[in-house]
Amino acid sequence: MAILIMFNQADPKLLKVHLKLSIDCPEVRIYPDVGDKDDIKCIILWKQDVGLLDVYPNLRMIASYGAGIENIINDPSLPKDVPVTRFIDDTLSNQMAEFVLGSILNYRLNLTLYRELQASSNWSCKNIKKGKNVTILGMGELGKTTAKLLHLNGYAVSGWSRSEKKNQSIKNYFGNKQLNLSLVNADIVVCLLPLTPETKFILNKNLFNILKKGAYLINVGRGDHLVEEDLLDALYHEKLSGALLDVYSKEPLPTDHIFWKHPKIHMTPHISSPTDKEKVARQILDNYARIKVGEEPINQVNPKRFY
Repeated sequence: MAILIMFNQADPKLLKVHLKLSIDCPEVRIYPDVGDKDDIKCIILWKQDVGLLDVYPNLRMIASYGAGIENIINDPSLPKDVPVTRFIDDTLSNQMAEFVLGSILNYRLNLTLYRELQASSNWSCKNIKKGKNVTILGMGELGKTTAKLLHLNGYAVSGWSRSEKKNQSIKNYFGNKQLNLSLVNADIVVCLLPLTPETKFILNKNLFNILKKGAYLINVGRGDHLVEEDLLDALYHEKLSGALLDVYSKEPLPTDHIFWKHPKIHMTPHISSPTDKEKVARQILDNYARIKVGEEPINQVNPKRFY
C-alpha cells in the first residue's frame, strides 16, 4: 500500500519528509514516479493537473493539502465513490485571523503608505481611517475565528453565510435575501467564502454598488470570487478606497498583470493561511488508518456544496 503526492505550486518533498517521520507511514511516492498503480490507496493533492485521478483501481481516499478543494471537485477524472477530505486545523484559522487583522490595521493606520513616504524622505502625517464596521463573507471555520479576533479588537463585525449561523458576538446574516443587508454599513469587506458555483464572481459591480463610498476590500477567499474588471472600475470611480488581494484567478499572477503596479491594490502571494506540514501530515495519516479498517475519514467534503 502507498500514498501518492501530486502537487503543483508546493514542494512535495517537504510533505514526504513530515509523513515519513511517523512510524505508521506507508510507502510515499511523488508523482510522476507512481510505480504500480494498484498500490495507491491515498492521493494527496494541491492544484494538480486535471484528468489524472481515475486510473488507480484501489484508491480509497483523496486528501487536499489545504482547506481549498475546488480544484479537486472540478476535476472530471475524480472518482465519484472516493471520499475527499480537506485540511482543517486551528493553525489555519488563527493564521488567517491574524492576517486579516494585520491587513485591516495596515490599511487604517497607513503603515504601507508611511514606508513609501520614508523611501522619498517625506515627513507627512496622515489621518487614521476611523471606520470599524467589518462584514465577513463566509462564516466557516476561518470566518468564525477571524470574526472573534476582530470583535476582541473592538471591531463591529457582521457575518454573512449560505445558511444561518449562531454567533452572539456578531450580527448574523444568511441567504441571498440578506446579502445586501450585511453589506450596507460595511467600512471593510472580507471575503472568506468557499468557491462554489453560487459564489464565483460574487465580488462584482453589483456588490460594490451596495457598499458605502470608500469601503475597503480584502479577498482571502479565492481568486475567482472577484471580477477583476469590476474591481478596477470601482477603484477608478472611488467607490472603493482600496483592496488587499491574497488570491488570484491565475497563480502565480502574470508579471504583466495590471494589479502589480496599481497604487490602490495591496498584493500578497497567497500566504494568508499557509498549511502546517507537520499537522497536515498527521491528519492525513490518521485518516489513512481509518480507511484501512473500513472507517470513514474525518473532514470529508460534500462535493455538491464544494466544501
